[in-house]
Amino acid sequence: MANNLSLQKLLQNRLPWAVVVIALFPLVFVGCTTRKPATVTLSTGNGLSAYVRIGQQIQESAATVDLVVVDNKDSQGSQQNLQRLLDGEVDFAMVQLDVASEAMKAGDVAAVAILTEEYAHIVGRKNQNVNTLRDLEGKKVSIGPPASGINFTATRLFDSTNLTIQPYTQLGLSMGLQNFVAPNSPLDAMVYVGPFKASDEVREQLTIVENVDFVPLSESFINYLTLQFPESYRKAYIPQGTYRALPPFPSEDILTISTGGALLTRPNMNREKVALMTWAIFANSRQFASFYPKLATENGSVNLYEGLLYIHPAAMRTYREGDPRIAWLRYLQENKPLQAASIMLLGTTTIGFLLQGWRKRKTEKFLVGHRQAIADLRETAQENPQEALREIESLKQSYRLMLIEGNLAPDLYQQIEGMNEVFIEQCRTEINHQQDQDLSKIIGGLTEVQQYRSNNAPWMVEHLQQCQEIYREMLLKGHLDFPTYLNLYQMQLLLDILISRPQPTMERV
Repeated sequence: MANNLSLQKLLQNRLPWAVVVIALFPLVFVGCTTRKPATVTLSTGNGLSAYVRIGQQIQESAATVDLVVVDNKDSQGSQQNLQRLLDGEVDFAMVQLDVASEAMKAGDVAAVAILTEEYAHIVGRKNQNVNTLRDLEGKKVSIGPPASGINFTATRLFDSTNLTIQPYTQLGLSMGLQNFVAPNSPLDAMVYVGPFKASDEVREQLTIVENVDFVPLSESFINYLTLQFPESYRKAYIPQGTYRALPPFPSEDILTISTGGALLTRPNMNREKVALMTWAIFANSRQFASFYPKLATENGSVNLYEGLLYIHPAAMRTYREGDPRIAWLRYLQENKPLQAASIMLLGTTTIGFLLQGWRKRKTEKFLVGHRQAIADLRETAQENPQEALREIESLKQSYRLMLIEGNLAPDLYQQIEGMNEVFIEQCRTEINHQQDQDLSKIIGGLTEVQQYRSNNAPWMVEHLQQCQEIYREMLLKGHLDFPTYLNLYQMQLLLDILISRPQPTMERV
């Protein structure tokens, strides 16, 4: 009994928390699971290239959403990154949009975000009179590593003209820079495609090299490129003093083209991972401003996807709706039937627990009242157990009627019945004990009168009267049935006659 009361008190104290937990359980079940960090692979660049630095920032941003990004940093650039992505070797890749254009049109890859703006730099030697694009006719020009985006853009530029150059490729960007700035270099010009501030090595080499200058593109040539490849190129400028302030280098704004550098994935890539990657970049968009200055402006994060034609559906959904880790909440907001079901579940669960708590409190109050009634009857039973027995039988009848009418729970009725049966047994035991005592007094008194009746003492008459009062009281209390009472009364009359008759003397005998 004590254990049951302790459990009831515990449940009563925990009831409000239980209501909250049960009510919120469906929401937690839909949207909150224990998430282990997911792992994805990425291909960017090597050495001190701009893509390596962008890849490092991607890794740091992804860590904020428990996404582990593995980048081996062994790629020559965009073309190799795209091929790895198409071959399924990596999950994500940094690729120039002009390089990825055909694959995106074919639906083989999809964009996640634009992370940089890459400008075409054409640098020529002044002593070779390289001042315009036409001056590169027959010149030896470094066009970047074979699998790089630089190589792709440079090849397209020269293929779009009638110029014939001597293309020079190298295994890495660093080697190409070193060959160009080295004394007595055989290279007449160099093409570099990349963001202004992303590569420290490019910035340093272009600053220290002497006798070189930027070669602008003509308006007509830029118009041709933007019309032929509208999804890839746009008109741009390399601002005066971008690479050196004093003396400014370049010495004036240089007209050129730019293309975006985007993070790509496959259309069949796991949507959850794509959404997490997108949110990691979107939530930390200002961290990419050094590669893409537009991201530093107010509402600059829209530049991550503005102008993209082939965006992965999971990425687009993340841009519209926000953090994918709480997508269940948006689903609930958009799903009216689910809202109604949740409200009904919440309401019925809460009402059910409140009713259960009310019933428990009512049950406890009822049991306390019944225990007090039993305690009062127990005091009555000490003097008149027969009266206490009648009272408890009356209570039993009342409880039975309450059970039939539905005003008393069956389990509570069973508890009360158990308590009543124990008390009834105690009353009967007390009644039997008192009957035994009274009968013992009567029998003892009658026996004593019979033994000493020859003395004809007055006290014997008084003693018989006391016995008569005892069994009369027993009859009234119900300790004796009526036939037994008559037998005892006849015995008393007989003893009265014997005591009152004169006894013969010895002489008469």
